[in-house]
This record gives sequence, C-alpha cells and structure tokens, in this order.
Amino acid sequence: MTYKTTDVFGVKSTLIKSYIEREAVDKRFQDALGSGNEVIVYGSSKQGKTSLILRHLEPAQYVKVECSPQTTTVDIYKSILRQLGVTFIESESLEATYESGAKVGGGFMAKVPFFGDAGVNTEADERRGDSSGRTETHIEYNLALAQDVSELLHAKTFDRFVVLENFHYLPHEVQESLAYDLRIFQDHHLIFVVLGIWREANRLVQFNGDLLDRVTEVPVEPWSAEDFLAVIGKGEELLNVDFSQVRDRIVAESFDSVGVVQELCKFCCLEAGVDATSQTKVSITPEHLESAMEAKANEYGVRHVRNFESFVDVRVRKSSQSGKPSLAYPYYFIRLLLTHEFSDIERGLSRGKLLEEIRNIHHRPEDVRSSDLGQFLHNITQHQVTKKIQPPFVDYDRGGKVLKIIDSSLYFFLRHCDREEILEDIPNPVDEI
Repeated sequence: MTYKTTDVFGVKSTLIKSYIEREAVDKRFQDALGSGNEVIVYGSSKQGKTSLILRHLEPAQYVKVECSPQTTTVDIYKSILRQLGVTFIESESLEATYESGAKVGGGFMAKVPFFGDAGVNTEADERRGDSSGRTETHIEYNLALAQDVSELLHAKTFDRFVVLENFHYLPHEVQESLAYDLRIFQDHHLIFVVLGIWREANRLVQFNGDLLDRVTEVPVEPWSAEDFLAVIGKGEELLNVDFSQVRDRIVAESFDSVGVVQELCKFCCLEAGVDATSQTKVSITPEHLESAMEAKANEYGVRHVRNFESFVDVRVRKSSQSGKPSLAYPYYFIRLLLTHEFSDIERGLSRGKLLEEIRNIHHRPEDVRSSDLGQFLHNITQHQVTKKIQPPFVDYDRGGKVLKIIDSSLYFFLRHCDREEILEDIPNPVDEI
C-alpha cells in the first residue's frame, strides 16, 4: 500500500499514520472516558493532545467547540446546541454570577421547542397545536446556568462527549466559571474533555477545589526516547525508508518534543526525494538531516522571533503613583530567555530565580519588586493571547511558582539560533524613556 509522506510524518490536524499508543497515556485516556469524571488532557503544544482524541473517539461520539479569547461560557453552550440541531429563540440578556464571585455578562434565555401529545398538562407557555395532534411547547432555559443546560441536554437525550479544544485561549474568568460549571455537569453525568496547553497538574482544581476527585487528568508528556524510536520505526515501514544513520540524533535534537521528531522525519524524507512510499529502500543520511534541521530552524525562527517582538511590544506608561515609567517586564523576560543558561530554561525558572536575574539586568533594579513580578507572571498567558501569540510559548505554574516553556518547538529554535543576534533586533521599550 502507498502512503504519502505528509500523511505518515509531520504535524497536522488529522491523525498521522506513525501515531503510536503509549499505555501511560492512551490506556489512561480510555479509562478516563469511562470513569464518569470530567477529563482534562494537557501538555505542551504539538505533543499529541488532539491526536489522542482522533485516535480514540469517532466523530459521532462527540461535539467539539473551538475556544478563543472572545468565547464565553454561553457561547460554548450555544455552540453545543446548534451542533445538536436544537433550535431556540433568544430573549432577554442576563448576567450570571458564579460561586467564585466572577460575573459573566451576555447570558441568554433560550426558548426551546418540544413536541408532545395534545392535552398534556404542562406549565410551559407558548403552546401551539397542529393537525397531527401534537403540541409544540416552548420551554425557557437560561443558557448562563449549567443546571439549565444540563436539563436541556438530558431532555434531548444527549449521550456524547463535549470536547473543548484550546481551553487555554479562554479569558481567565471564563476558565474559572467553567471550572464551577464542570462540577455541575459531572453531577448530571455530562462528560467534557478539556484540551489545554499547560504543564502542571490540577490547573482547573486551582479554580474550584470541588473538582478534586471529579476530574481525571491525562498528561501527554513526557515522551521517552523509546517512544520516539517507535514513531520513527513505524514510519520507516510505511514509507520503506531507513533512518538508522540519523535516528539517534533526531531523538537527541527533539528536546522531548514529538512534534519536532515528526517534522524532522518528514523533512528528511522530502530532502531524500521520498514524497510517498518508495519502491526501493531509501537511506536517510546525515546530510538529509542537516538540511531538515536548517529548514525547521528557519521555519520556527520566523514565528518565534515575531512572537518575541509582539511579546515586548508594550507601551511604557508612567505609574500614576510614582510618576516613573513602567518596568517593562516583558522585554526583560525575553532578554533573559535569550541570554540565560539553556539548561536552566529547560528545567523551568522559579519566581525567585526570575526576580534575582531580572534585578541583575534591569535599568532600575531597586524598583523590581516581587509583587509586581508576580502580577506579570499571573497574567502572562493572557498577555500572549492579547498579543495574538498562538499557541502561547510560556506558562506560569502558580502552584509550583515556576515559569515553563510550553511551545515544544521553542527549545529546538533556541538551541539552533543565534540568540545574541536576535536580542539585538528585539526593540527595547526602555529606549522610549
């Protein structure tokens, strides 16, 4: 059988042919789907979260909602209903208040038509009969309340999973609201599968402690060297190629990212002239890998340099209290990223370490306070979303107080780029002062 190289190796929205099952991940995910708990799948970008869904769920088994920075809880619930073919009439706008104290505006009352036998006793209004003897009744539901949404879905005999893709793009207050709603949905046996780019456990439990023991988390990392060799070996068989000369180096250069492994393998094959299953065995040489690495470094570089420039592009305003310009933390963070020891970046940077290192390079070290840095770190994901950095490349673990890179291709780029040259081209907002 003949396979296209781009179907065997690479990163794409469909399931790649070289996908391998890992017991610690795939078995845990399958068990989670049947546990009755809400399911949280998390990890760095391009580490196999979407592939896990595609591998174990058929399209008819779930409805999917793509989250964005503009998405609200009501938007999510309305999307679910539309995908189920539920028609409803929107009426007055409401404001929902959650247990957390957060308020989310733009709720909607929805009047949903149901059909029953004529003469059935009901308290709902707007009944309308037809010649078949059925009565159409509009029942009002508040789509800002998880209880109402649960009742509506059960009334429609909903028996699928709800997949929330790109949960990390949602505003912080919407994530918090959903953490409370998930507790209600779990009580009603409605299972959401949440996909998010972060690397620490219990992200949603931090929003709502009641979710403890009511969610099952499935981290897609780490990937082992044996996993990567299995991916390469499966692709070798499908394309009739031989990676024996370069497979160990591909694994070493991947920095634990299956996305990088997949892309390097794809580019190696294309450099060797293999765009589909070869009739004869083709050897992938170190020269092919060098070309592939250069191509990927350049490709990743365009995106990451643009992300760095967007990240530091903030207006240096004067503080209303001190009258001094702001401390330009985004710039100093990128500067630290491009000058710090690579091994420390891989392990993650603690809040204390960041405070110390930023003070060492800051133009006003005496004004760098832990509280200000903490505010910057707590808002770092939202800052990236606001700057349209997709996917975000860094995340702050509030529980462990550690800053971690979550774009798996960034390690590869930082290792192969001229960090000093890039830093020289990053605009320094301090120059505006």
